[in-house]
Amino acid sequence: MQIKDRIKSFRRIKASQLKRNAKNWRVHPESQETALRAILTDVGFASACLVRDCKNGTFELIDGHLRADIAEDEKVPCLILDVTKSEADKILATFDMVTSMANTEQAALDKLIASISTESKELQNVLSTLSNDGSKLLEMIQAEDESHLLMDSFSILIDCEDEFDQITLLQRLKKEGLACRAWIS
Repeated sequence: MQIKDRIKSFRRIKASQLKRNAKNWRVHPESQETALRAILTDVGFASACLVRDCKNGTFELIDGHLRADIAEDEKVPCLILDVTKSEADKILATFDMVTSMANTEQAALDKLIASISTESKELQNVLSTLSNDGSKLLEMIQAEDESHLLMDSFSILIDCEDEFDQITLLQRLKKEGLACRAWIS
């Protein structure tokens, strides 16, 4: 199989000059922004934004909207792609989604997190959430009998800011005697 290389160049571009993609479907909750700010503060940029060369001196974001928003007037690393608008839409629709299809080997993640040292309290909170709260949530989901879902039911879906808030609320509601379960989407 011959795979095309669509990366035209690498540049550092002022984040405020990058055109935001009007079709961007991602919504960035406060918890994600806090986590990204923590890693950017502690480590810095470790990946490039993906941008489409609009051929008129402007560059449109495909991936990296939140990084660009956080960076504001700083220059951010960008991979300039030689793709059409249609191809950029395909990348926008699938780029992070394909990555999120990967499964987590929790023991390996916990071992990695245990090896990380940081002075940043914010980053420590992010790592703690990835390690402790994620495994608690998985245990709760895997341990429940959900055969009652085969019958008609009337439910309320509550959006939580992050996994920690979800676990806390779920535990509180169960203590109050309510039948409830975690939902991840």
